[in-house]
Amino acid sequence: MNQYKAYQVQTTAPEDQVALLYEGAQRFIDKAALALQQGRYGEVSAYVGRAQQIFTELRTALNPEAGEIARNLDRLYDYWTWRLSQGLLKKDIEAFREVSATVGDMAGAWREAARQVRAQRGTHVSG
Repeated sequence: MNQYKAYQVQTTAPEDQVALLYEGAQRFIDKAALALQQGRYGEVSAYVGRAQQIFTELRTALNPEAGEIARNLDRLYDYWTWRLSQGLLKKDIEAFREVSATVGDMAGAWREAARQVRAQRGTHVSG
Protein backbone atom coordinates (compact mmCIF):
# COMPACT_ATOMS: atom_id res chain seq x y z
CA MET A 1 0.00 0.00 0.00
CA ASN A 2 2.84 2.40 0.85
CA GLN A 3 4.47 1.67 -2.52
CA TYR A 4 1.18 2.43 -4.28
CA LYS A 5 0.82 5.72 -2.43
CA ALA A 6 4.42 6.69 -3.24
CA TYR A 7 3.81 5.87 -6.91
CA GLN A 8 0.57 7.88 -6.87
CA VAL A 9 2.36 10.97 -5.54
CA GLN A 10 5.25 10.58 -7.98
CA THR A 11 2.95 10.31 -10.99
CA THR A 12 0.48 12.99 -9.95
CA ALA A 13 0.62 16.31 -11.74
CA PRO A 14 2.34 18.99 -9.63
CA GLU A 15 -0.84 21.05 -9.41
CA ASP A 16 -2.62 18.07 -7.79
CA GLN A 17 0.12 17.16 -5.30
CA VAL A 18 -0.71 19.88 -2.78
CA ALA A 19 -4.36 18.78 -2.67
CA LEU A 20 -3.21 15.19 -2.08
CA LEU A 21 -1.07 16.36 0.84
CA TYR A 22 -3.99 18.29 2.34
CA GLU A 23 -6.25 15.26 1.95
CA GLY A 24 -3.65 13.04 3.62
CA ALA A 25 -3.31 15.47 6.52
CA GLN A 26 -7.08 15.61 6.89
CA ARG A 27 -7.28 11.79 7.02
CA PHE A 28 -4.64 11.69 9.77
CA ILE A 29 -6.43 14.40 11.75
CA ASP A 30 -9.75 12.58 11.44
CA LYS A 31 -8.08 9.35 12.59
CA ALA A 32 -6.60 11.25 15.55
CA ALA A 33 -10.05 12.55 16.48
CA LEU A 34 -11.53 9.05 16.34
CA ALA A 35 -8.66 7.61 18.37
CA LEU A 36 -9.16 10.37 20.96
CA GLN A 37 -12.84 9.53 21.24
CA GLN A 38 -11.90 5.89 21.80
CA GLY A 39 -9.19 6.68 24.34
CA ARG A 40 -6.33 5.35 22.18
CA TYR A 41 -3.91 8.14 23.11
CA GLY A 42 -0.80 6.61 21.57
CA GLU A 43 -2.55 6.55 18.21
CA VAL A 44 -3.73 10.13 18.67
CA SER A 45 -0.14 11.25 19.08
CA ALA A 46 1.04 9.24 16.07
CA TYR A 47 -1.69 10.59 13.78
CA VAL A 48 -1.17 14.17 14.92
CA GLY A 49 2.55 13.74 14.27
CA ARG A 50 1.88 12.51 10.73
CA ALA A 51 -0.38 15.48 9.97
CA GLN A 52 2.20 17.87 11.39
CA GLN A 53 4.88 16.26 9.20
CA ILE A 54 2.76 17.03 6.16
CA PHE A 55 2.43 20.66 7.25
CA THR A 56 6.21 20.81 7.67
CA GLU A 57 6.64 19.48 4.12
CA LEU A 58 4.19 22.05 2.80
CA ARG A 59 6.04 24.84 4.63
CA THR A 60 9.36 23.66 3.26
CA ALA A 61 7.97 23.73 -0.29
CA LEU A 62 6.76 27.34 -0.05
CA ASN A 63 8.37 29.71 -2.52
CA PRO A 64 9.35 32.92 -0.70
CA GLU A 65 9.16 34.75 -4.02
CA ALA A 66 5.40 34.23 -3.89
CA GLY A 67 5.36 37.04 -1.32
CA GLU A 68 2.22 37.55 0.71
CA ILE A 69 0.65 34.26 -0.37
CA ALA A 70 3.66 32.27 0.87
CA ARG A 71 3.73 34.22 4.15
CA ASN A 72 0.02 33.61 4.72
CA LEU A 73 0.32 29.90 3.97
CA ASP A 74 3.32 29.68 6.30
CA ARG A 75 1.26 31.26 9.09
CA LEU A 76 -1.64 28.94 8.37
CA TYR A 77 0.55 25.83 8.53
CA ASP A 78 2.07 27.14 11.76
CA TYR A 79 -1.39 27.73 13.23
CA TRP A 80 -2.61 24.27 12.21
CA THR A 81 0.48 22.68 13.77
CA TRP A 82 -0.02 24.65 16.99
CA ARG A 83 -3.75 23.90 17.10
CA LEU A 84 -3.14 20.16 16.69
CA SER A 85 -0.57 20.31 19.51
CA GLN A 86 -3.16 22.01 21.71
CA GLY A 87 -5.72 19.36 20.81
CA LEU A 88 -3.24 16.65 21.69
CA LEU A 89 -2.15 18.19 25.00
CA LYS A 90 -5.65 19.14 26.13
CA LYS A 91 -7.42 16.15 24.59
CA ASP A 92 -9.57 18.68 22.72
CA ILE A 93 -11.43 17.02 19.86
CA GLU A 94 -12.79 20.40 18.75
CA ALA A 95 -9.25 21.48 17.86
CA PHE A 96 -8.97 18.46 15.56
CA ARG A 97 -12.36 19.15 14.00
CA GLU A 98 -11.46 22.79 13.38
CA VAL A 99 -8.19 21.95 11.64
CA SER A 100 -9.75 19.09 9.69
CA ALA A 101 -12.48 21.36 8.35
CA THR A 102 -10.11 24.11 7.24
CA VAL A 103 -7.66 21.62 5.74
CA GLY A 104 -10.58 20.11 3.82
CA ASP A 105 -11.55 23.56 2.56
CA MET A 106 -7.98 24.13 1.37
CA ALA A 107 -7.91 20.74 -0.36
CA GLY A 108 -11.07 21.69 -2.24
CA ALA A 109 -9.62 25.06 -3.21
CA TRP A 110 -6.43 23.43 -4.51
CA ARG A 111 -8.46 20.85 -6.45
CA GLU A 112 -10.36 23.69 -8.13
CA ALA A 113 -7.13 25.59 -8.86
CA ALA A 114 -5.63 22.42 -10.38
CA ARG A 115 -8.71 22.00 -12.55
CA GLN A 116 -8.31 25.55 -13.80
CA VAL A 117 -4.60 25.00 -14.52
CA ARG A 118 -5.45 21.92 -16.59
CA ALA A 119 -8.18 23.84 -18.43
CA GLN A 120 -5.75 26.65 -19.24
CA ARG A 121 -3.17 24.16 -20.42
CA GLY A 122 -5.77 22.66 -22.71
CA THR A 123 -6.66 26.09 -24.05
CA HIS A 124 -3.03 26.94 -24.74
CA VAL A 125 -2.37 23.62 -26.44
CA SER A 126 -5.36 23.80 -28.77
CA GLY A 127 -5.26 27.60 -29.24
